Amino acid sequence: MARPARKPRSPSGPSGPIKAGGRVTRARKAAPNSPIRIQAAEIAVDLESAPPVDGEPPAWAETRPELCDALPWFRSVQGGVYHSGGFCWGFLVDADCGIRSYIGEEVIITRVGGGCTKDADGNLVLLKDQDESCFITSIINSKEHNVPVGIIIGNRNVLLGKKLPHRYNVMAYFRVTDIWFERVGGKAGGKVRFEKIDLENKSWWAEKDSPPPSPIEQRVNIKPERVQCLECSKFSTRIYNEGWMCLQPSCKSFWTIDGSVPPVCLTFHPDLLNYRAGPDLSLQPHYSLVPDLLATINEHEGDTSASRIAWRGIVCPQCSKCISRRFWRGWKCTDDVTTGPDCNACSFEKTMNIQPVSLRSVIDDFELGPIKRALFFDRKFMTPEVDDSSLRPYRKLTYRIPGVGSVTHFVSNKAINNRTNGPNDLFHQLQASDLGLRRYPLQQSVVPGTLTAHFAVNFGMPYKYVVSVDSKGFSEAPDEILRALGRLSWATEKAVVDTADSYFLPNELLMLGYFEDMKIGYHDDGESSLGPTISTLSLGATATMYIRMKYKHYHGFSKARKLLEDDPVLQGCQFESERRTLKEQFETGEITKDGYDTLRRAALLKHSRNGEASPTIKLTLNHGDLVVMHGENLQKYYEHSVVPDKKLRFALTARYIKPDHVDEQELKKGEFTLLPDQIYDGK
Repeated sequence: MARPARKPRSPSGPSGPIKAGGRVTRARKAAPNSPIRIQAAEIAVDLESAPPVDGEPPAWAETRPELCDALPWFRSVQGGVYHSGGFCWGFLVDADCGIRSYIGEEVIITRVGGGCTKDADGNLVLLKDQDESCFITSIINSKEHNVPVGIIIGNRNVLLGKKLPHRYNVMAYFRVTDIWFERVGGKAGGKVRFEKIDLENKSWWAEKDSPPPSPIEQRVNIKPERVQCLECSKFSTRIYNEGWMCLQPSCKSFWTIDGSVPPVCLTFHPDLLNYRAGPDLSLQPHYSLVPDLLATINEHEGDTSASRIAWRGIVCPQCSKCISRRFWRGWKCTDDVTTGPDCNACSFEKTMNIQPVSLRSVIDDFELGPIKRALFFDRKFMTPEVDDSSLRPYRKLTYRIPGVGSVTHFVSNKAINNRTNGPNDLFHQLQASDLGLRRYPLQQSVVPGTLTAHFAVNFGMPYKYVVSVDSKGFSEAPDEILRALGRLSWATEKAVVDTADSYFLPNELLMLGYFEDMKIGYHDDGESSLGPTISTLSLGATATMYIRMKYKHYHGFSKARKLLEDDPVLQGCQFESERRTLKEQFETGEITKDGYDTLRRAALLKHSRNGEASPTIKLTLNHGDLVVMHGENLQKYYEHSVVPDKKLRFALTARYIKPDHVDEQELKKGEFTLLPDQIYDGK
């Protein structure tokens, strides 16, 4: 409550006179009464010897991706604040809460994220003044509209002073009671006070065997002091024992006590920590703190089983762990492949009764069954050579990149797809088979534990792309996989036969499964163990494939601003003409290597427009289509991405793995003999 006509109080009594208008003219620094020291994030605390907490969190996780998969109110895989639609829904307090922060059994005071970077010691440092921008505005909106905020605490947090049971622990729903600004390292940084909504029950993170909280009616009468500033006429709450300060960054008196810079060591005023806003029936959470996703899924409906919600994470009903959906057929709490043998050995498993999704539900105008698929070629992209006769009923579209390679698109149609054991039958058979599809952790990811946005299973020679995937020998492959391999072998041969290159029969097949909204970002298949040809069969929902020049070859330098040692000067690269001229001058001896690098540096680094290259080729991949990328330089200089349009899609990709890159005991996995009905003839 604002009190413009009162003096700022301290624990030891009145602190000095004020004008009749109630504005502060002088504040005497008072000795703190029962001070609570504000800890800095970098204070060393032995968390292993800290006292245990009183209970267990209602939900927990060992990785951020699992946490964000399972909790709709916290989808922030990297940041500490989750905001959406103008509101703050979730907040994480972990290793760095910032200086002058506090975590108790019912109150949390912490910094607001945004506009920070890490210094050489790993501490977060403000780069600029924070204002009522994204994060802070969303928190203000949650305060003003009575939107509770779910809070999670990480076990690297030192302010709580207790040993937490898991890496990430869901605390409870809190309300936002106060938001203000402080001076942090020369910048204005936002601070927020959260108050637990449930004040009647003891918090699970309280110290073990500590007494229950006092009745709420004994605690709601305390009110923190609010004083009007003489300079800006705005009110600010008394935060610290050492004196009242104006907390408005635009004010000349901001962050000063009686005109002086406050001391480094500050202590919270007891009223700030002890007051409680009290019960409010309008404070209703938007989401359940611990959602029950399984209760929302009807596994007997085929369209539901492959929907976006179906591959979200769940909270284990046995141990409360957040579980990402790693398996095509459901969830498993303990998984030695991703979490190791020492993880929590919970036995919970949920296998979905997956109903096959019909082609009608994933393909527009499926009933019309195009006899010849008409494709529009956008002039922003490369236009292919069109061949409607040599491989009829396929349309053969060939994109040739000079000095790099080619992309051949075999466009399918109704006659091809409807054939017995053709794409239509394959789509249904792959859904019915238990092939062992699963999601794997990305080997190189900013956030540990991040899983691929697709399910995968590998047959034949081992192939490690962006993840390490266990491989099954072709002797274990079901009939539908071998029939797909027959189609891919045919497409590989037909795409390469027009070139002077050798044809290598595929000895590996990687199958990817995509639920709704899943996709694979830009990548290349340029591993040294791979042959020059890669072929893919697309089944189910339509997808868009983009092919673009890699950043370093487009710009002539890496993202670290290092010039390429050997610039190929590809057609369509940035400053192509200037780069080609300089390279010719270097190769003919007109300029030295040092001169070549100096001129390139002047031309490229000073004038280059940063950003990724625009896609060169755009392919619309329909059900039954085949695509063959050929040429080692294609994977060296270019990268591709695939974005499905709708729900369920399978992509089966065949490659040739060089035998000298595979362990001898793995060689037999790539051996196969196709039966007559598994060999494809192009019809």
